[in-house]
Amino acid sequence: MDIKKEQKIKAQEWVVMFDGQIKKSENEINSYEHHLEVDNQKSEE
Repeated sequence: MDIKKEQKIKAQEWVVMFDGQIKKSENEINSYEHHLEVDNQKSEE
């Protein structure tokens, strides 16, 4: 389980505006914490 806590996911977000502008952001997130958060959201529905 310690190995999973150290894994990082590179997440990219691309936003294309109606006027043609493109905004890009990139983050590295902890995959283990992200999966816990997603599982919590699913259980709340």
